[in-house]
Amino acid sequence: MPFEQPAVQVILMSGLPGAGKDTFIKKHYPDLPVISLDDIREQLNVQATDKSGNGQAIQAAKEQARVYLRKKQPFVWNATNTTRQMRAQLISLFLTYKAAVKIVYLEVPYRKLLAQNKNREAVVPAPAIEKLVRKLEVPALWEAHEVEYHIND
Repeated sequence: MPFEQPAVQVILMSGLPGAGKDTFIKKHYPDLPVISLDDIREQLNVQATDKSGNGQAIQAAKEQARVYLRKKQPFVWNATNTTRQMRAQLISLFLTYKAAVKIVYLEVPYRKLLAQNKNREAVVPAPAIEKLVRKLEVPALWEAHEVEYHIND
């Protein structure tokens, strides 16, 4: 019996704010639609630190993902996804629709991270970055169908 082909591929970005996820997506996936939590929060006029507003943004993003998944439309999920638990919740959703999930993890040296963060449209406050650095769990190879690591200096 042949293996069933995945219905669609989902690219799940992972990396700290300022690691270069947006730039990477523009370079490597220019033709794919992008679900960006930063963009959705901006549309909803919500800060990343606002728990209830952030919850609304995540729900809106998941609903958009369901739309793409039902249409079998490949897409990129762009958010920090810094913990295994965060990634597992999303991957579970994607697998429900028989998607193939590829995690793309980006990392840059700390000083470069801070410099790139300062040049972002939506600068993330230093204490928030510190909290994310402490909680960071680099994706493991077994978390998805494929995991790519991009470590830049």
